[in-house]
Amino acid sequence: MAMLPLLAVSAYGLDQLHNLARVNQRLTERQLIGLQIGLGVVSRLQRLEEYWRKYTVSHDDGYVRKFEETLRATRADLDNLHEAELSSAEEQALQRFTRALGSFAAVEIRQWETEPHRVFERIEQLTVLAAEAHLEARRMAEAEAKAAAMVRDETLRAVLVAAGAAVVLSTLLILLGVRSLRSRLQRLIRGTQTVSKGAFSVQLDDEADDELGRVARAFNQMVMSLQQLERIKADFISSVSHELRTPLVAMLETNRLLLDEVLGPLTEKQRRLLQINNQAADRLSNMITDLLELSRLKARIRYEFSEQELVSLTRSAVSELEAMALERGIALTTDLKEVALHADCDPERYVQVVQNLVENALKYTPSGGQVCVSLERSRPGEPIEGMDARDCAVLSIEDSGPGIPPADRERVFEKFFRREGTPAVGGMGLGLAICREVVQAHAGTVWITESELLGGAAVRVALPLNRARSA
Repeated sequence: MAMLPLLAVSAYGLDQLHNLARVNQRLTERQLIGLQIGLGVVSRLQRLEEYWRKYTVSHDDGYVRKFEETLRATRADLDNLHEAELSSAEEQALQRFTRALGSFAAVEIRQWETEPHRVFERIEQLTVLAAEAHLEARRMAEAEAKAAAMVRDETLRAVLVAAGAAVVLSTLLILLGVRSLRSRLQRLIRGTQTVSKGAFSVQLDDEADDELGRVARAFNQMVMSLQQLERIKADFISSVSHELRTPLVAMLETNRLLLDEVLGPLTEKQRRLLQINNQAADRLSNMITDLLELSRLKARIRYEFSEQELVSLTRSAVSELEAMALERGIALTTDLKEVALHADCDPERYVQVVQNLVENALKYTPSGGQVCVSLERSRPGEPIEGMDARDCAVLSIEDSGPGIPPADRERVFEKFFRREGTPAVGGMGLGLAICREVVQAHAGTVWITESELLGGAAVRVALPLNRARSA
């Protein structure tokens, strides 16, 4: 498409060159006419005068024959000139010369012997008429030369203007094409990034019948396959989790009955083994509970939204984990402003997110470390990762632990992801995945950065506020 203006300019340039060639052809014809008159006719008239002069002196009939041959050649030249494309002035001048030459040739040459000077007079008249015709031819040649120069200049200007316009138009078309291509590639990139985060609902526009259209159709088919696979996996996990709950509950109740010595007294070794078994069963029960919880959250169920005051909810959620922090020898502090922050949320799910994130920070912070929980309103113009510019409440959980390298800060939200080189502290790697599901269901976002306050990891959660109540 961008080549069309250049092709149009090329066609226009060829047409103008064709016009210039026609003008040059006419100019060449005028030059030839001038040469035929100036060199051919005039020179023959001079030879006629020469032959007549020699005849009057020698009366040799050979000069008479040459005189007549030259006269016939002159008339033949005139016939050829009349066939050329002549202007009206040239035609009139040649006709006067032709009539005068015909009148001169009609008289037998020997009739001029009595008055030889009359021949010189007639030849001189013919020379004057030939000079007039030659002058008209030169005038027309000069006019054609000026016309050719004008056509050349006009062609040059037109081609330059057309070429400039073509370059501008081609550049605009190329820019529009690149912009369209870039827009489609950006949509493909955003779709790929969305799918990489585990969201399999994105679909691209695949109506275009080109390479990108085929890529979009292949992408949509891939997303549909991944969505189906995710659904099958979720159904499988949910079914298996439900099936495991029943025997696990039986195991736990049996362990409790044995530990309570309902069936008889236990030795110290038996009690220790049953306690180990009971702890393992509790961990397994918690893992199955997390799997079921994640399946329910994926299905977008069990959310009861209402307007809540986040500061008090956060303070209550953190206070329930103070005993855990004290047991691990970690200082758990809060930095909660007294300004009320209201948002539409499910209070139980919000508390779940806060406690999951704080528990996670306590697990990876060594004894003697510190975990700080803060909640504040987003500052005007502050960039919120994954959200448009909105009035948000920003929850931050910072710790003095080893931190999370940038390469893993997005992957830790994936289900079952465990970082290499980190100690196993229990769980299946579902806590952060559950937190992301809950936060996204509240139209918020969660991300991880480096803590400037404590030097470890900083998990931040942004939730949109009710502006009127939070002012």
